[in-house]
Amino acid sequence: MDGNLEVNRRSAPLVRILLCLILMMVGGLCAASPPVGESGTGGDPPGDTPLLYSPLDIPVRDGQTLAADLYFSGATPEPRPVILIQTPYNKNYYRRMVWNPEQPPLFPLDRHYNYVALDWRGFYGSTDAAVAGYDRGLDGYDAVEWIAAQPWCDGRVGTWGSSALGYIQFQTARHRPPRLVCSVPRVKDIRTTYSDYYYGGVYRREHIENMEQLGLVSTDLILAHPTRDFFWQIWEQQTDFTAALAVPMFIIGGWFDHYPETVLAAFHDLRTQSPAPARNQHKLLFGPWLHGEVDESRQGILEYPNATGIADEMTIRFWDFHLRDQANGWEEVPPVTYYQMGDNDWVTTDTWENPRREERILYLTAGGHLAFTPPADDEPPAPFDYDPADPTPAVGGARFSPFDPDLPIGPQDLRTTIENRGDVLVYSTAPLTYDLRLAGPVRILLYVSSDRLDTDICIRLTEVFPDGRSVIMTQGIRRMRFRNGYSAEELMIPGEIYPVEVELQDLALTIRRGHRLSIVVSSAAYPHFDANPNSGGPLYEPGPLYIARNTIWHDADHPSHVLLSVPWPSDISGDGQADATDLLLLAAYLADNAGGFPLGAADGDVNGDGVVKVVDLIELAVRLVAGAEQIQ
Repeated sequence: MDGNLEVNRRSAPLVRILLCLILMMVGGLCAASPPVGESGTGGDPPGDTPLLYSPLDIPVRDGQTLAADLYFSGATPEPRPVILIQTPYNKNYYRRMVWNPEQPPLFPLDRHYNYVALDWRGFYGSTDAAVAGYDRGLDGYDAVEWIAAQPWCDGRVGTWGSSALGYIQFQTARHRPPRLVCSVPRVKDIRTTYSDYYYGGVYRREHIENMEQLGLVSTDLILAHPTRDFFWQIWEQQTDFTAALAVPMFIIGGWFDHYPETVLAAFHDLRTQSPAPARNQHKLLFGPWLHGEVDESRQGILEYPNATGIADEMTIRFWDFHLRDQANGWEEVPPVTYYQMGDNDWVTTDTWENPRREERILYLTAGGHLAFTPPADDEPPAPFDYDPADPTPAVGGARFSPFDPDLPIGPQDLRTTIENRGDVLVYSTAPLTYDLRLAGPVRILLYVSSDRLDTDICIRLTEVFPDGRSVIMTQGIRRMRFRNGYSAEELMIPGEIYPVEVELQDLALTIRRGHRLSIVVSSAAYPHFDANPNSGGPLYEPGPLYIARNTIWHDADHPSHVLLSVPWPSDISGDGQADATDLLLLAAYLADNAGGFPLGAADGDVNGDGVVKVVDLIELAVRLVAGAEQIQ
């Protein structure tokens, strides 16, 4: 189906009558989702919560002490639940809230809580406590139990923090401190994996080098293991402790983050592997956010005003429920709340890994087109040259460069920085005549040949706006020697055509009617990812650089294509379920004829005949009444 919807204009009166009948049949099925961030117990403005702080020395089991600060409102700290924040980035950073109370708070601030910011062992105020290889999760355990025994704590402790501050929460909860009640890890998964350091087998150069500057990793150690060898397998096993995480967790992630797919996987694992009763109490919030810009409206060059402050508001509601026993309706919030970009709406569902999806295929064709129809037998291939001495630069995307705050990251316009270069190929749909809703993973399957033994294939997915901006929304890369897996290297034979899959990050994005979906194919995004020398020699060792002539094939025998995850045809609203809301949307569309409510390319074709007509409305109504679509 190419997106053109067949509607019989004469059917409008019938549809209106049918709509009235449907409303009577399924009345009461359209329950509204709880508003995101609704609380009523917390979230006081910063001006109403003046802070003071007091330095602490927290003793731990090996006789060392860790430096921390206690934050509280009022003249003296009263017994309240305490939120523990463990950081490798200097606890003194949070003192800015006291020195400059006019600036936005640096953590979810509410007068019902006290807060403790603690320097990790070996960092800043806790530098003298450094012990090589020490399990900092044990420090977390000791800090939780010591805090719970203090007169300014009511005996209940929660944890909060992003990235490294998120990972230490998993490490702490693993040891099950008795007084730990709940945790809020943001933009971080549980396991440490090969893919955290090598995306598609390609070294995440910029990211890892910045992590080393922060004192978090050793680049020498990472570069010594460029394949998924025994080192990575052991590390992944040792950090897979989901089954030990026995407190409710509120997981927060962002579509423009470094690892959205692993954060989603961590939440799935928590919901399926962690101990009862916590297993059913975990919840997920996923917004249109970069790694360090959670809760901000501006992301790159795009704005999402209704995504501001949501994470903090929901965090306080989560704390109020678990740490203060507030009857605020938190238990009624669905397990998953995510932001559908393009629609710019919050969606709730039971699980992100929703089986009620299907894949749609967009084929690459000659002339730089993306089409829903397969290519012809004689479609010519498209060659391009890649010079590792002048690699295609990284612009925007999920980059990590904390030492260069002016670096453009996230959604950025690639027209004049990337797409006008001679070492890229651009494939685009025609302007869409419908809203194309993506909700899930995106995969690119290309047929590639090269005149070298090894090279990379890099993909940027962009949304092209009517004004011409081509805005990067996600990206991925694959090293050809790892096209069949990451444990063993298989060099190419020059001139031979190979299939290779490039996995992009999960995405919830609606490409609006009149916009276009585009992919930009190249062989580099430097320094985001390491630049392949094309030599086929040992990885990450000095050696010669060679220009590669790489070719993308897209004929009938080599149908290079994009695999998109879209909601199933009955799920017109895109909330992961088929219910009366979808029935009403479909009826409204048909009632208003072809110029009315825009639907996605697959939406509404309930009976699968390739067109959307009144018969689909009747089919959906029958299924809902019969329960065939699992009404929720």
